[in-house]
Amino acid sequence: MTNNIKYYRGTFTKASGELRTMFFVRTEDLPTTFIETNTKGTGKTRNLKEGLETVWDLQSKSWRTFNWRTANTEEVVTFQGNENILNNFNNTNVQ
Repeated sequence: MTNNIKYYRGTFTKASGELRTMFFVRTEDLPTTFIETNTKGTGKTRNLKEGLETVWDLQSKSWRTFNWRTANTEEVVTFQGNENILNNFNNTNVQ
């Protein structure tokens, strides 16, 4: 049985000044088993500055940092999808 996953599309300004649009899943919306399988390292929590959040980037299939401080939060869109999108995302199929 597969579960539905909440995912987002948001755009923020990178430190370089470049705009970055990302389809992502917030950590609290990921299945625990997915996090355990896709996390390497020491197990320490990253110490990010306020407004930065570690998310799963659906397009690169890797962990990235989303910058809420430079995002237009009114334009962040929430979607629901089958958990298969975690490793098989195609933004042409966004519902």
